[in-house]
Amino acid sequence: MKKIIALLLVFAFLFSMASCNFGPAAQTTPAGTTPEVTTPEVTTPEVTTPEATTEHVHEFVLSEADSTPAQCEAAGLEVSICSCGEREEKEVGALGHNMKVQMENKPSCTETGTTILKCSNCGKREYITTDALDHNYATDTEASRLVRCLNEGCPSCYWAESNGKHTEALTFNFGEEDKKAIDDKYNEVLALIEAAPKYDPALHGFAEEGALADEFAAVDAVHTELYDLIMNAISQRQLAEIAYYCDMDNKELEETHAEMLDYHTQIVAKFYTLSRPFYDSCYREFYYQGMSEEEINSFLFDSDAVSNPEYTALKERNNAIETEFLALSEMQQKAKVAELYAEFAANNNKMAQLMGYENYLEYAYENVYGRDYTYQDAAELADMVKEYIAPVFAAIYYKWDHIAVREQADIDTYYSQVQNSFFEDLAPNTLVNDYIDLMAFTSNPDKNITFSDEFNKLMGDGNMFRGEYQGAFVTTISGVRLPIAYFGEGYDNAFTIVHEFGHFMNEIYSADVAEENPEFNQSFDLLEMHSQGNELLYLTYLKENAGFTEVALNLVETYTLVNMFYIVMAGMTIDVFEQAIYLNQYDGLNADVIMADGQITYDEYDFLYKSICTDFGALDVIGDYWQYGMTITSACYYISYSVSALSVLQLYDIANTQGFDVAKDAYLKLFTYVDENPGMTMEEILTHAGMRSFKDEQLYISMNEYFLKK
Repeated sequence: MKKIIALLLVFAFLFSMASCNFGPAAQTTPAGTTPEVTTPEVTTPEVTTPEATTEHVHEFVLSEADSTPAQCEAAGLEVSICSCGEREEKEVGALGHNMKVQMENKPSCTETGTTILKCSNCGKREYITTDALDHNYATDTEASRLVRCLNEGCPSCYWAESNGKHTEALTFNFGEEDKKAIDDKYNEVLALIEAAPKYDPALHGFAEEGALADEFAAVDAVHTELYDLIMNAISQRQLAEIAYYCDMDNKELEETHAEMLDYHTQIVAKFYTLSRPFYDSCYREFYYQGMSEEEINSFLFDSDAVSNPEYTALKERNNAIETEFLALSEMQQKAKVAELYAEFAANNNKMAQLMGYENYLEYAYENVYGRDYTYQDAAELADMVKEYIAPVFAAIYYKWDHIAVREQADIDTYYSQVQNSFFEDLAPNTLVNDYIDLMAFTSNPDKNITFSDEFNKLMGDGNMFRGEYQGAFVTTISGVRLPIAYFGEGYDNAFTIVHEFGHFMNEIYSADVAEENPEFNQSFDLLEMHSQGNELLYLTYLKENAGFTEVALNLVETYTLVNMFYIVMAGMTIDVFEQAIYLNQYDGLNADVIMADGQITYDEYDFLYKSICTDFGALDVIGDYWQYGMTITSACYYISYSVSALSVLQLYDIANTQGFDVAKDAYLKLFTYVDENPGMTMEEILTHAGMRSFKDEQLYISMNEYFLKK
């Protein structure tokens, strides 16, 4: 190719030489003249030999204008051009994508993952979807702990089903055949007593052995069978109540619950009708063996009263009032509760009078709740609460109110750790369990009882219930001697769980004492110390172990103390209110209006309670508390909350000044005193635990000084 081009160039050069005119330019002669003729001078051209030429070498330069750049999916073309015009072309392969992660959402247990890739060359995007992981639930979780997903970052958890150990024993299954069995056994016992000779002190004295002792043993065996049948019926009444609380919209359960309440009253009355026949028979000194004449007469009086048809009718009417109250909506409750309570309180007073008491206050303080102080003593406690505790409550409530408004950023932490459901949220569930693990009765290792073991049994064996009734409680099912715990809607946060578990542990720890000693009885005030004391210990545990921010910790501490002092104030004001109703006496604020006609009528109840709360300096906080019905469901009970709270608030002081372990030791002595002397009074138990009595004014002064500094 190059040779042909070179030959063409030579040829073109020769051609141009041949056509060239090397002479001078032609001249034109004007007309009419004779041109001058000259002979050109002949010259011989000089002949030269051309030098030999060198071959052209191309120098190619990339031409961006003529080139096409390669792309991710298309080849490119590189064009290079020489100065002589020669072109050179070269194909460039496609670059291929350079994909980089632009965004990545990793898959969770329930949601797919998505990854977005973007090419850094062309901007093309690719979307990659990853399947959800599915939960990976733990298989070795303790019964008291939520079953949790082990996948990182997954909050999912669930409450494991009961292992069903106690399901059969705790299922209501009482029917007409059971009632018939009780009737038949009652008639059998009565027939045996009536067939026996009448009591003759000369013939029928007590003897360990002999024909009469053998006869009584046979009668007593049948009587024990009757007792066991009745205790089973009482257990079934308790189970009917729990079943109703778990499903309060179920009318059938509501009716069964109401029926069993009345049946309970009837069979107890029926059982006590045997007291007088035994006394009149030859079995008197065997049946009442070990009792003084005064104790026997008191027992007979009570038996006659309880089995009195008038008493039974009053008790059944109050059962119906309580059932009606529980079925009321909140709006109906506020409109109806005063009317129901007026009748309820009047009936209670009549029953107490049948039992030989002037009023129900006297009867309840001594017989129902086993207190070693009177309602007159409680009135003196109320005066000390007004003087020393009311200012503390006002100060702490003011602090809480302002913290709650100001520190919204930490409210979520507070609620998740303290107020969320123990049965649904890992945070409170874990903290409560970790606290429970620290609690053990080291002072009596022979019993081999730890809080954590019993907590796991409670949560796993089927004697823990959850339901619709808004409350929480622990009780022992009589016939089977099995403690159960119930947690209603909204009553399942950390502090409620800890509170009720304090009750539960006392039922466990003192079970053997109760079984060996039928007369063993604990004051309800002490029972509330087990629960409220556990709350305050848990609070001190949180302060050191929850990892709260300073603000969140302040929230938890202040709110817990507000609640504890609220209990003191509410319990005291309710007791003052109940004393006014049952005694029909009131000399406090607005007494001139309320007692103007000598009667406290039910349309004055709300005004009465608001006046009492104003007198205590707590109107805005607890001014309608009585309307929630504890005066019906737990008549004359709430003073126990006040007395116990006043007592165990000392534990918080001890924990903060002497340490958690010292406070824990004092708290556990409220249980273990039974190992030394089950018959201790409340004041003796407090002294045993290194705590002041709630009757000691110095306790109120010390709490005023300590908590007003917080």
